[in-house]
Order: sequence, then C-alpha cells, then structure tokens
Amino acid sequence: MPPFKNLSGDPAQDYFADGVTENITTKLSRIRNSFVISRETAFTFKGKGVDAREVGKELGVRHVLEGSVQRDGSRVRVNAQLIDAETGAHLGSDRFDEDIADLFKLQDQVVARLAKHLGPRTVLRKPKKAARSKNPDAVDLTMRGRCADDADDTE
Repeated sequence: MPPFKNLSGDPAQDYFADGVTENITTKLSRIRNSFVISRETAFTFKGKGVDAREVGKELGVRHVLEGSVQRDGSRVRVNAQLIDAETGAHLGSDRFDEDIADLFKLQDQVVARLAKHLGPRTVLRKPKKAARSKNPDAVDLTMRGRCADDADDTE
C-alpha cells in the first residue's frame, strides 16, 4: 500500500495523510490470513508515481490499496481504491467523508469495507487447496467458514 496522497494543497498536512496510511495499515494487518506490507516499506513509495502492477511485482502482493486524503477545516475526505496488482484493474473504490473528530470511525469504516472486498477474493484465489477434498460439501463449507471468519475479524 503506497502512502495515501495529501490532496489538501497544504504540505503541512502531509503528517495527516501519513497518519491515516499508518492507521489503516495497522488495522488491515489484523485481518486473519492477510499479508500487509510494513509501514516502512509503504513509505518508500511516498511521492513516487508508481503503477500498482509494479508494486505487486516488486513486493509479491495480490492487491494494492491506493488512496488520498483531503482535509478542509474540521472535515476530512478519504478516497480509497483497491487494485488487482496483476492486472491493474480496480476491484473496488469508495469515498468516506467525516468530521475530523470522527477520524477513528472513518478509518474503521475504510477497513471494514475493504475487508468485504478482500475476503471473498482471497478465498476464491485459494480454491485448489480446498478442491482436493472428495466431498463437495466440504469445499463449500470451508469457503463459507473462511468468509465468515474474515468478516468477524474486521469487527
């Protein structure tokens, strides 16, 4: 996840975008079976216009989260896009608007929505392991269990 960009027009607000990046990275890393790069690695991409596919190849990740932060007085807007690191395709995007007093609530919303996008995609990318079972019901139940576990881990 490259650091979120500061779109506020005020370089003094970089700390704010960096803080949002760090907090979202921490929360995403709590999702079971997820692989999230460290904040230090993420910040090596700060200020560089890198393609999600390049990031995916360099770091060996399936998904790249890109985003931006805008702060205007007591309001903050966060835009986030989940990108398939292999194809560069957008898997989902969302915009979040909150009062600055509710920043933690905003970050929780971002992570919860991302987990919904990531959970099923992560399970669907692992079917070969589960498909070895001779019982088709076992495969179905395994996939359902993983989706339920991932959803529970974001709460």
